[in-house]
Amino acid sequence: MKIKDIKINGFGKLENKELKFSKGINVIKGNNESGKSTLLKFISSMFYGVSKNKNGKFIPDYDRYKPWSNAEYSGKISYELDNGEEYEVFREFKKKAPIIYNKAKDDVSNQYQVDKNKESTFFEDQTGVSEEDFLATSVSEQENIKLTDSMKNSVIQKLSNIVTTGNENISYKKAIDKINKSQLENVGSQRSSGRPLNIVEEEIERIENERKEIEEYEDKRYAVEEERETLKVDLADIKTVLDLLRKQKVNLEKSHLEQEKLRMYKDVLEDNRDRKNRIQEKIDALKEEREENLKKNKNGYYIGILAIAAITAISIILKKYILLAINILPILLIISTIISNNKKKSIIKRNGKRIYQERIQLEEEIEKIEEEYKEKEREIERLQNEISQAQKYQEGRLKDEYINKLDEETIDDILSTQYEKIVEFIDEKEREQTEYKITEKTIEVDNETITKKLEELVEMDERLEKLYEQKDELLQLNNMYEIVKEELENSYQEMKENITPDFLEELKNIMIQVTKGKYANLYLDSENNILVEIENGNYAPIELLSIGTIDLIYLALRISAANEISKENMPLILDESLAYYDDERLERILKYLAETTNNQILMFTCTEREISILESNNIEYNIINI
Repeated sequence: MKIKDIKINGFGKLENKELKFSKGINVIKGNNESGKSTLLKFISSMFYGVSKNKNGKFIPDYDRYKPWSNAEYSGKISYELDNGEEYEVFREFKKKAPIIYNKAKDDVSNQYQVDKNKESTFFEDQTGVSEEDFLATSVSEQENIKLTDSMKNSVIQKLSNIVTTGNENISYKKAIDKINKSQLENVGSQRSSGRPLNIVEEEIERIENERKEIEEYEDKRYAVEEERETLKVDLADIKTVLDLLRKQKVNLEKSHLEQEKLRMYKDVLEDNRDRKNRIQEKIDALKEEREENLKKNKNGYYIGILAIAAITAISIILKKYILLAINILPILLIISTIISNNKKKSIIKRNGKRIYQERIQLEEEIEKIEEEYKEKEREIERLQNEISQAQKYQEGRLKDEYINKLDEETIDDILSTQYEKIVEFIDEKEREQTEYKITEKTIEVDNETITKKLEELVEMDERLEKLYEQKDELLQLNNMYEIVKEELENSYQEMKENITPDFLEELKNIMIQVTKGKYANLYLDSENNILVEIENGNYAPIELLSIGTIDLIYLALRISAANEISKENMPLILDESLAYYDDERLERILKYLAETTNNQILMFTCTEREISILESNNIEYNIINI
C-alpha cells in the first residue's frame, strides 16, 4: 500500500496543505513545532477517524486538532493498495462517516461496515490492520524510542511483546497476569476469600443453614393450624351454647316478669282476703257490742227492782215516819231507774240500728270482696296458664332453632335449668370463651410468628435462587476466563510456532545488514526472554546490549511485525525515530530500508542528516517541506 497525496483544509496548525508522496522514501522535513507530528496524526485520523474521548489525555484529540483559525476542519487522502485498487477518502471531522471514492470516483462508502461508534471501518476492511496495530507497527514515533538506562527495561519488554504477540503493547505474560487478576477480583477461587464467588458461596451456606432451622416451622404451622381449627370448633360450640343460654335467660326473665305481675295479682288477692277478715272482725265486734249493751240494760233493770224491794222491806220494819221518808226515796229511785233504763233502751236501740246498718254495709263489702277474689283467682289461673304456655312455646322455638347446632340432651338440660343456674352457666361459658379467645390470640401470635418465619423462608428461597444464579453466572464468567486463557495460550503457542520464527528470521536478516553480521542470531527461550548470540558464540540476554543496539532491534522488530500483520506492505512512518542513531548506524538502516523493504517510507526529520546520507549513497527519495 502506498499513500499518493494528501490535501489538508484545516487540521491543527496545518491549513491549505497539499502534499504528494513517492512510492519509496519520503523525507518530511521541518523545524520543531512546524507540524510534522500533526501531519502524522492527520494521516491516521483520515484512516481511522479522530476520537472525541479523552482516553486518558488532558483533552480529546478532536478538540486538540481543531483548526487554529476558521479553516474547514477536513481533508482528503489518496492511496493505492498492493493489488492496484485506488481510493480517495474525504473526511469532514465534524461528521463521523467519511466519503470513500474508488478510482472511477464512485462513492463506495456504503460498501463498508460501521462500528458501534458509528465510524466506518473501511481501512481495516481493506488492509486487515486495526488502528491499534497500525500505530504499534507502522508508526514509530520518537517518544516511543527509549534511549536511557532507566527506560531500558520498558524497551526490552516491548521487544519481548513484539516477538511473542506481534504487538509491542501486548505482553502475553502481563495479559495472563491481568486475566488472572481480573478473574480473581471478579470471580475468585476456592482458595481465595472475600471475592464474589466466595461471598456468594458463604451467603448460600449461611442462608441454607438458616433455612434448615426455619423449615421446622413448617411442622409447627400444621400443628398450629390443627389447634386453631379445633379451637374454632370449640369456640363455635361455646358461642352457640352461650347464644342459647342467653336466649333462655331472656325467656326466663320474661317469665319472671310475668310471674312478678302474677305475684302482684296474688298480693291484691291477699289484700282482699285481709280486708275481708278485717271487715268480718268489725262485724263480730259490732255483734259483741250489741250483746254487751243488752246485757248491761238488763242488769240495771234488775238492780233497780232489787233496790226497790229492799227499800220496801225496810220500810215495813221501821216506824211510820221514818218509813214515809224512806218510801219516798225508793219511789224516786224507781222513777229514776225507769227513766234511766228508758234512756239506755233508747241509746241501745239507736246503737243497735247503727250496728245493724254498719254490719249490713260490711257484709255487702265482704260479698263484693269475695266476688273480686274469685275474679282475681280466675285471672291468676289464666295468667299462670299463659306464662306456662308462652315459656313452653319459646323453649320449643329455641329447641327447633338449635337442634341442628347442639345435641338434644344439651338443649334439654339448658331449657330445664333454673334461672339462677342459667346465669351461673352464662358466667362460666363467658369465662371459658374468654380463655379460648386468649388461647386463640396466642395461637394467632404464634401463627404470625410462624407465617413471618415462613415468609422469610420464601424470601430466602428467592434470595437463594438469585445467589445460585449469581453463582452460575460467576462460574460461567470463570469458565469464560478459562476459555480466554486457553485461547490466549493457544494463540501464543501458535504465535511462537508459526509467527515468531518468521519475526526472528526477518530480524536476523535486518540485524545481519545493519550490524554487519555482529548480531546475526536472536532466540526466544521458554521464559520469553530474548537471547542474542554474541561474537564468541555464547548467548546473552538482550539486556546486556547497548541502548543503541536495543533501539535498533526494536525498530527492526516493528518493521518485521508490520510485514506480518497485514497482506499489504504497510507504509512505515518514522517520526524522528532515527534521531539518536549515529551516522554509521543511520546509514545502514537507511540502506536496508531502501534496498530490502517494499514498504513506502515516510521519514519525519528536523535535520539534514538523513538527506545527506541518502544523497551520498545515491538513494532516491522525495523531499516534502513543512
